[in-house]
Amino acid sequence: MVSQEFRRFSIRRLNPFNGVLQVFYGESARALSGNGAVWEIQVLSDTPQGLWANIPFSGKEFYTFGRWSPDTGLQQVPVNPLFNVRDMIASAEQLIAALSAAVETLPFPPADPYELWLLDEQKLTPVALLASCQNSDQLDQAVNAKWIAAERGDFSFVSANLLQRGLANNDGYNPRVHASILEATVRGRGGQQHRRAWFRRCADGSHTPCEPAQDDIDPCAFPRLPITETWEDEEDRRLVADYIAWRAPQLLQLHGLHPETRQRLEQIAVSQSETVERLWRLYPEIHNKDLLNRARVEAKIRSANRK
Repeated sequence: MVSQEFRRFSIRRLNPFNGVLQVFYGESARALSGNGAVWEIQVLSDTPQGLWANIPFSGKEFYTFGRWSPDTGLQQVPVNPLFNVRDMIASAEQLIAALSAAVETLPFPPADPYELWLLDEQKLTPVALLASCQNSDQLDQAVNAKWIAAERGDFSFVSANLLQRGLANNDGYNPRVHASILEATVRGRGGQQHRRAWFRRCADGSHTPCEPAQDDIDPCAFPRLPITETWEDEEDRRLVADYIAWRAPQLLQLHGLHPETRQRLEQIAVSQSETVERLWRLYPEIHNKDLLNRARVEAKIRSANRK
């Protein structure tokens, strides 16, 4: 087998925001990880046609081959015998050999500079990040996206502010009331037309509009996080603050955070010690190492007590 060259990069997991995905990519195999510890190994292979198939050849696709971690090695999943298993094994082994060294360089550099932002209907200022992509020819893929706070089956976002106001997260009909209220609040800033626009994020953190019509947007108006913290209504501001606190361990995975923002998020994130322990490998910077180390120790103690 010809030796592969591998690319390493990361892309944000958006709408809903769920951290940053690490990608290690070769011609015939790739590895994906959301925490830097466990990797899904995918191998490129011909689509199986069966012994008597009359379906036209549909080309190659990536198929999940197994999961790998530096501690446990490769846990292979059952493979259809109609695949070329020998070549798949060779591709996976070559990938893992290179990945074993690459994990020492985590997190990988970001590779999704194009950003789709929901805009305030009146002020045209960026409100929330809807999507991102690697190339300008992908800009039409998420044009109709609406901002989502959490997956439909995820009921874990609970706003302390809404609880204080007597609003339960489950009203008997909707088990994610708080997420629904937040989504309506954020989307409301975009108006009925859900105003949105694409921008290219530059290396220095500034933004360049992808369409000339957006040239009048103040570059300083872009929020430091994927959602603005500037709200006229104090209750809305508190609701968004609760969301940021809930997602703090994932937000720490972002590259280019302002030092003050990263320090603030670290202080908030340690209340979710087990999530911090799972994700810390992907933090580009850590300002208060003692604080995060204490959170990791707490997480390990909690895990040991459950065994």
